[in-house]
Amino acid sequence: MVLEQFDNVLSRKVNEVVNEIRRQRCSYLRLRLCQKGDPSGDFFRSLLVEDKAPGGLSYVEFLVHVHRQIQSKMT
Repeated sequence: MVLEQFDNVLSRKVNEVVNEIRRQRCSYLRLRLCQKGDPSGDFFRSLLVEDKAPGGLSYVEFLVHVHRQIQSKMT
């Protein structure tokens, strides 16, 4: 598939991102772009997971940790 490039900033930026992905990988999956509010975007977001940093806390664990610190200072 050829991604059309238009004479505007957004089109150039999208093309730069796609071309950089293609440059860095010898093979890649199909890329699908969707606009804000597109139902396919909601489906994509539902598949995202948070990766925990090695030896670190996940976002939820970090929030719990901060909440406990605040509670201990309040008592």
